Amino acid sequence: MSDQPGRDQRQDRPLKRPQAVLLVHEAATGPGIFDGWPRWFPHASVVALDLQAGLLVEHATMDLYAGAVIAEAGRLPWPLLLCGLGAGGLVAMMSARTLRPELLVLLEPSPPAEMVASHPDQVLDPAEADRPHPRVQLRPDSALAARERAEGVSVPAPLPCRSLVVSGDGWPETRGPAIAALYGSDRKSFAGLDHFELVLDERVPRAIARYAGFGVAGEAASS
Repeated sequence: MSDQPGRDQRQDRPLKRPQAVLLVHEAATGPGIFDGWPRWFPHASVVALDLQAGLLVEHATMDLYAGAVIAEAGRLPWPLLLCGLGAGGLVAMMSARTLRPELLVLLEPSPPAEMVASHPDQVLDPAEADRPHPRVQLRPDSALAARERAEGVSVPAPLPCRSLVVSGDGWPETRGPAIAALYGSDRKSFAGLDHFELVLDERVPRAIARYAGFGVAGEAASS
């Protein structure tokens, strides 16, 4: 990956093995979508945060969601791996400005303002889908935060930390290679997986764990 055009040179800095993994869910879902993830990160504190906890959902904004991530990170050991799916990925990007985690992992993140104008069709939230994923339970979410995402939440490049963008077939270009190109991130792709399968299919957390330096199933860790 070292010859990736536009790649941020901080990507070449050796990773310290994270002592904590903070997971941020997609809009209209909850932390339960990450139920299968802790076993892939042995000896690390793994927390799937509920972005809505303690908030009046109708008043929740993207900044409030980012504040929840920052507050939770302050209760965890470091180095930190911060990972988010969809809207949770955008929240993680916003939070990274303050947290500067060891590694930021973006799973088909909602596009920031720097991309929304050119890709307005990529802002669709799960609650608006015609056919929800059968294994994902949806719940009401903040219309205010959804409107902010549609209008664009700015996250200027470069990111302040090493980053990995993961994509499947949900948005194979605009939420994968295009995001990686914008931020000079490393990237991994999983053909045949839809958006939610990026958290439901065990191959994804397994690959992320190996990238972050966790030995998996007796194999040597590699990136």
